[in-house]
Formats: sequence, C-alpha cells, structure tokens
Amino acid sequence: MAPSVVSVLKLHFANQHYLCNLYFSILQQIMSNHLQLPLITCAEPISTKEDQEVDEKMVSLQAESIVNTIAFPMVLKAALELGVIDTIASAGDGAWLSPSEITASLPIKPKNQEAPILLDRMLRLLVSHSILKCRVIETVEKDRTGSTERVYAAEPVCKYFLKDNDGSGSLVSLFLLFHTQVHFNTWDNLKDVILDGKDAFISAQGMPLFEYISTDQQFSEVFHRAMSDSATMVMKKVLEVYRGFEDVNTLVDVGGATGTILGLITSKHPHIKGINFDLAQVLTNAPSYPGVEHVSGDMFIEVPKGDAVFMKWILHDWTDEHCIKLLKNCWKSLPVKGKVILVEMITPVEPKPDDFYSNIVFAMDLLMLTQCSNGKERSLSQFEILAFASGFLRCEVICHSYSYSVIEFHK
Repeated sequence: MAPSVVSVLKLHFANQHYLCNLYFSILQQIMSNHLQLPLITCAEPISTKEDQEVDEKMVSLQAESIVNTIAFPMVLKAALELGVIDTIASAGDGAWLSPSEITASLPIKPKNQEAPILLDRMLRLLVSHSILKCRVIETVEKDRTGSTERVYAAEPVCKYFLKDNDGSGSLVSLFLLFHTQVHFNTWDNLKDVILDGKDAFISAQGMPLFEYISTDQQFSEVFHRAMSDSATMVMKKVLEVYRGFEDVNTLVDVGGATGTILGLITSKHPHIKGINFDLAQVLTNAPSYPGVEHVSGDMFIEVPKGDAVFMKWILHDWTDEHCIKLLKNCWKSLPVKGKVILVEMITPVEPKPDDFYSNIVFAMDLLMLTQCSNGKERSLSQFEILAFASGFLRCEVICHSYSYSVIEFHK
C-alpha cells in the first residue's frame, strides 16, 4: 500500500528535525574544539508516538531493502552484459529512450517479443538505485492520447559503466569480475573462514587465486581485463594530482601485469625508464609500450633495481608477513633516499553509516579476505608498521585518487 500524504509529510519533517539537530551538534562541536570550551549539551527532544511510528516504518523498509539486495547487482550485471548502459549513453546528452527503442538498439537483438516489457522492469529498478533516470510521457496512438509509457536516460554515474569509455578506464570489467561464479563460490565459504580459519578461495577452487588464474583461461581474461580497465581509470587521476614521478629515472612496477600502468606513466613522463615486473606467464601476451621493458620473476625472491618501486593493489592481496618480505626486497633494490610508491585504500578507524567511503573500503577488505587468502585493506597505522618493519624511515600519504591513496615509503 502506498504511504499516505500525512505519513510522507511526517517523515519529511522528521528528517528535517533530525538534520537541524545534526547541523547544530556539528557546529557546536567544531566551536568547542576550536575555542577549547566545555561542550554544552541540550536535552533530547521528546519523541512523540507519531515520530516513533515514522522511525519504525523507516527501519522496517530498511530491513526489507536488505532482504532484496541481491536483485540490484544481478540486474545491473545483466544490463551491462546486454549493453543497455552503452546503448542509452550513446544516444547522447538529453536523449530519452523508451524500452522498445533501447531493445531495438542493443548489440544482440532479442528474439523474445516480450523483451521491451521485461527490460522495462529491469530499468525501473536501476532508476531506484540512481543508475538511470525516468520520465512518464503520454503516447499518441491513432490520433488518440491517454496512454503513457516510461522513457529513460543516463545518470552521471553511467560514465563509469561504459565498456569503452574513450580510453579513460571503466568499472564494468571489475564489476563483472566480482560477479563471476568463481567469486560467488568463494563467498559461500566466508562462514567457515570465521569458524575454522579456512582459506575461502582454496576451499572453493582447490588452490590460491594466483595459481587458479593460470588454470582457467576465461577467468584469467576477465581478471586481467578488470585490473587493466580499473587501473587506467585510477591512474589517469593519479597522474593529474601526483608529482612524485618527476624526479624518478628508473621506475619498477612490481606486479604490473601486462604493463598498462607503466604505459600510462611513461606517456606522461617520457624521461622514465619503466621496468614492468611480473610472473612469466602473466607477461606472455603483454604488449609493447615506449620506454617499458618487461621483466619476469618472483617478487618474493628479488625485485629489479630502480630509483623507485611502484605497486598498485599489491599489498592488499597479502598477509603482513608476505608484505614485509616483499617490501624488504624492494628496500634492497632501492638506492639511498629511494622510495616505494603505493596506490592502496586506507581503512578509516571508525566505520560510518551511510558513508560511501566506508562502504567501499570495508567491502573491498572482505573481498581480499575471501578471494586472496587472508589479504586485507589497511589503516594508515598498519601501513606505517609495514614500512618500519621493512627498514623504511618514513611513511607519508601524498594525495588521493577516487577511493585510493598514494602512499610513499622512504628509505
């Protein structure tokens, strides 16, 4: 049953009341901190029965939304596989398309005559998650009006879910990687990780992730495409704000996969000689980049020498013991005053509700726990512990790119 106008107004004013209290609480806290005055507290407003009913309704809706959570990622996955987001975005800014128009423009033409109707049901859900926007328009049939239909357009977030985003990188392949059957099978073991300390990925696939990649060609392609596309997006932003490559002559990218990152760095800083370092099987199909040499080896045995070592999304794959072993190898390969440059997430000390950053980082932390044999995201203090335990003298956060931080360890 739809909520009444009265209940909607109650909810609106309850939210306004909450926001006003929150604003003055924050303002008072700021002033108290700056002026070093004791914080003055006010009595809590008396909660009426009507307020409690509104709160209970919101809590129950939250619970129901959680129950249905699985629908959204699976619908978005199908939309990406069908090419729906690309189709809508390609119509141009300001374009609104009906389900029939979208269906007719899909890369793979549906054989199902009901496809526009079914697609409309998917699109409605994507609107409720602010992926798309919707209008209801009046249609004209045989000079008669009265019928209506929904038309859809892209929201700003869609630019991150385009398969070919003008070479700017994309999150499509990373999203699809996280929703492969391989990942689903591993998530099923999270309970056993807590209870018995089992390795979730090994329990599901019989071997660690990086061994499994070499045995499953299809998954390997999805994995490396996801790493490359997401790296492109993040690194283009890093290269806009980070100046730490300007004084580097030889840069070693440890775990650099097929060299996408070094290719971007050397195109912006052509004076740099890049060494892309990874396992031999990873480098088999690595393309050539100007100024980049592909070198195979094991980072836990030895790291090539350079002025600086770069690692993106590497430390979070491994336990502290593995990270210290790797970082000690980096320390040995660096000259005096050399540095390690990391691109990693930094976990906040205190999680916050309804906070995008907390949601992203703590979700990624659990992805690392389940997919990477007890890998994890780390707080700044945990990065400092790794740095000092490996012989580095200083750990410093330099700048940020999306949800990632650029961190330097100085020798």
